[in-house]
Amino acid sequence: MPQGRPRRPGAEAERAEARRQQVRENVRAFRQRNKERTLSDNTVSSSASTEDNTSNRTPQAQSEPPTTSKSFETPPPPSQVSVTRLPIGRGVKWSLGLPFRIDLGPAYSGAFIAAFNYRNQPPPNPGTLETNLNPGFSSTTSPRFLVPPSRSPESSTRSLPDVLRVEICYNSWTTAVSIEAMSSGGQMLKEALLAAALSLIGLERNDRRISAQAVQIQTVALRRLREGFNQYVDDKDPEKATMLSATALACSMSDLLVHKSWPGFSLHLKGVGALIEHAGPAALTTSAAQENFLGYRTAQVSFSFLERKGSFLSRHEWIDFDWRDGHPHFSHPAHSLLDIAYQIPAQMELFDRCANRAPNNLRRHLKRLNVLVSDLNEWKTDLFEEYSSQIYSTEAANWHGLHTDVIKFSNIIVATSFTLFTGVRVALFSLVRQIAEELKEDDESAIPVLNFAIQEGYKWSRIACQCLEYFFARDQNVVGRVLCLFPFDAAWLTFTELSTTYKMNMATELQWCRATSERIKATGLPVFRHRG
Repeated sequence: MPQGRPRRPGAEAERAEARRQQVRENVRAFRQRNKERTLSDNTVSSSASTEDNTSNRTPQAQSEPPTTSKSFETPPPPSQVSVTRLPIGRGVKWSLGLPFRIDLGPAYSGAFIAAFNYRNQPPPNPGTLETNLNPGFSSTTSPRFLVPPSRSPESSTRSLPDVLRVEICYNSWTTAVSIEAMSSGGQMLKEALLAAALSLIGLERNDRRISAQAVQIQTVALRRLREGFNQYVDDKDPEKATMLSATALACSMSDLLVHKSWPGFSLHLKGVGALIEHAGPAALTTSAAQENFLGYRTAQVSFSFLERKGSFLSRHEWIDFDWRDGHPHFSHPAHSLLDIAYQIPAQMELFDRCANRAPNNLRRHLKRLNVLVSDLNEWKTDLFEEYSSQIYSTEAANWHGLHTDVIKFSNIIVATSFTLFTGVRVALFSLVRQIAEELKEDDESAIPVLNFAIQEGYKWSRIACQCLEYFFARDQNVVGRVLCLFPFDAAWLTFTELSTTYKMNMATELQWCRATSERIKATGLPVFRHRG
């Protein structure tokens, strides 16, 4: 007696056709994976090879290839990669359209996505996907095609890919060190960049497999970094300092993404700074070294204020470089502001360590600070004159409780520069207030200075808070969120001190700061400190 159901006529032919179709699908998937892996291992070395595929490129762009390392040589990019050039203000933005697959393999070519905050966005048109190579000072959004290994078959059949839009801090640093990682001896930097990218993606996607892989790669990068440090101690080769400091900074960003600890990040920065200082200004001869220095310079300023300690960055040899005028990013107004800002933590440290607080010493200290106040006033005037149109307007606040209106900036360069200015000004007048408070017991002429410092500190703290919402609650493409955390912290500290020391009613301000800190934490970004 036959077992089972009788076969339907033609069923065998259908099964054979299904098997052949499955084989064809497997072959197609295999070829696609190889193609994507090849794309991920290619790094764009210039824009010349794609000029026929890019319709919106200007003649000037064709003669201005992106900066590359002298040891960086790769084959021309495939046709799927498109490079465009777009003027922005006084600068130029190079954009790279790159179909990209996040794999658990060496997908580090242009894949560094170090982030202090991140957020999913609706998928844009695939034809307009871009990775900003050089859009300015602070940060940018970097959409990538993400196909995690754990993706279900159903999810891979959608017409649009999942896109992660990532906001990073030092985009020009990212571009330079990504190219540097491809040079000889850059394996540790490749692994550090990949670990940072995978750490972010694992957290964003809640994918433990990717997160575990990031930890493994990070461990290897740290081991190579320690070996590199040992070699550096032995031979003192300044050319190795850039690779080591860039790797250390990338590793610190991965650590921040995982542990969300600013103190830990600050400790890493100390090591980066020690390497840069030891190599000296003369070592900043390559594009990668200069970009790495500017990235560190930008990252360190907040912690110099928080720790009230001076830095080698305040010395003239680390400000007046021969190559400064010709560097495209040093012309950003925020860097001229940093020239002034780095002088203030040094004055804080001097006041904190001063054992002899005689009236004459305090008066001399106030005179030095008055020079810095004048410098800040001049910088603000220059900023408003440089941008003849209105640099900001106001609109209704979404974060209620303190302001009815918030500041909406005309562009991101003004936004990051002016917001950083508010924090620097608040911190400076906080120091003026402390010195005047000491001096008023012996010199009544310090009382008007004290009152003015209180008024200025409170006024600019409120303005700093008005700037904050622009970076968090507006256009999701707006960036620069990390720089705005320092002004927020300086304002929060001022409100706290005015409440406790001078018994001023700061209940509304403090309540708003506490609520705002929770909003910021919800974005995945830790605040510097929780205050009363």
